[in-house]
Amino acid sequence: MNDQEKMTRYRKPKPEEYSTVFGAGSFIPEQLEAYFLCMNKYVQENDKVLDVGFGLGYGLSTLSIKAKEVSGIDIDEKVLNYCRATTVGKNPKLKDLKIYDGYHLDYPDNYFDIVSSVDVLEHVKDYDKFLDELLRVSKRGVFINTPNRRPEYTNPDGKPKNYWHLREWNQGELKTILEKHGRVEENFINGQFNGPFTISSEIEEDTLALSPFIFKK
Repeated sequence: MNDQEKMTRYRKPKPEEYSTVFGAGSFIPEQLEAYFLCMNKYVQENDKVLDVGFGLGYGLSTLSIKAKEVSGIDIDEKVLNYCRATTVGKNPKLKDLKIYDGYHLDYPDNYFDIVSSVDVLEHVKDYDKFLDELLRVSKRGVFINTPNRRPEYTNPDGKPKNYWHLREWNQGELKTILEKHGRVEENFINGQFNGPFTISSEIEEDTLALSPFIFKK
């Protein structure tokens, strides 16, 4: 094997190459808790809901417990194919699954009642543009879930230890960003990685995730 072949074989992947299909057959408990929080607090029974970054699809199933109709959009064709095989045809409330470019949503203004996006924001380069687009297609607002920046998950240079995350925020940093886009109602998921979890309106010592809702202006 020559040097070029070695470089190709052992090339470090880029964050944008991440695919949740690597975890097929499993789920992250805190993410599932976030979907239940969104469903219980913000979804109404006649709602049309869009999940941006649907991944393995368990969020779509959770949201559909209460929503009238759910759709999903993701940048990853692998998870689209996975969910077509595992979810489509089994969930009668699932309306649509699509691939998109990471920013532009091919839906009219105010098409959905609410939009959810769980553990996606930390992967997005232009997060302001991303948030504007999510709010554009929603009537009431957008539910966001993203990791709370904690010292044990942060490198000395300030970058997340999770290689796939471009950045992580603490409560104040995230709120400052989100308030440019609308009124923010804060929620926090607290506990250990595998649970059990508690939900609070104030940040706590063991807060794992920041889970705000942005009300549309």
